[in-house]
Amino acid sequence: MMDQAQKLRELVETKQDVRVLTVASGKGGVGKSSISVNLSVALSRMGVRVLVLDADFGLANVDVMLGVTARYNVSHYLRGEKTFQEIIQLGHESVHFISGGSGVNDLLNMGKDQHDLLLSELSRLDLPIDFIIIDTGAGINENTMQMILASSETIVVTTAEPTAVLDAYALVKTITRRSDSHPIRLVVNMCENEREARRVLDGVVDFVGRHLGKNIDPLGIIMFDRDVPLSIKRQTPITISSPDSATSKEIGQIARSLLDLPVKKASGGILSKIFSRLRNNKEA
Repeated sequence: MMDQAQKLRELVETKQDVRVLTVASGKGGVGKSSISVNLSVALSRMGVRVLVLDADFGLANVDVMLGVTARYNVSHYLRGEKTFQEIIQLGHESVHFISGGSGVNDLLNMGKDQHDLLLSELSRLDLPIDFIIIDTGAGINENTMQMILASSETIVVTTAEPTAVLDAYALVKTITRRSDSHPIRLVVNMCENEREARRVLDGVVDFVGRHLGKNIDPLGIIMFDRDVPLSIKRQTPITISSPDSATSKEIGQIARSLLDLPVKKASGGILSKIFSRLRNNKEA
């Protein structure tokens, strides 16, 4: 029987308007889920129809970050209580999402058959969607790898913390060994200053290129913002609560880069400054 991940990959190939993007991290606590949620809001505001799958099964929090009390989650589908279509819910800014369930013991111990069933349902999704964003659990395990390999591209999120950088490299290495052609993009989150941000972004990209022979895309940088934890506590994405904040603009620029749109050069924007310097260095 055809591998379910292959089915999802074929969906991407045959329906060119559908992109399946995984957001992953080698280490927890780097802001991966927050980026998934806020990126989905930013894309939706650009007219992109987005579905977020919270694939941190049993420990899910995307619905909480979206400020929605999820009526159903993946477990309702797996137990046959709801159809796959019925567990798809609507959040802020017309973002559709599927809750991975929180504190559901059955989901913590999902087997391969159940995991494959979800991938199969995604491949048959009967909903007008342009982007499927899969927020994986942190770390490297087979379920996460199957989600990554089924997608068309992956964003790896890290911070400047040495352990986070090492774990991000380990994740990139694992993905590359399983599929050397899989597109990987890098986001460095919660940076304290521009020098640190550029050092980590450039350093990881260069190190991966030299040691793995893999070109990864330096997608963007998000500076530390004390309002982000506050927005999570208030269960309102910062792209909604503070749309004009530096963080919201940086996430918006990342969304534009994903869509191959021109990156707006906002005054004082850290991301545009860094990419400008990168271009200048290459031309020098």
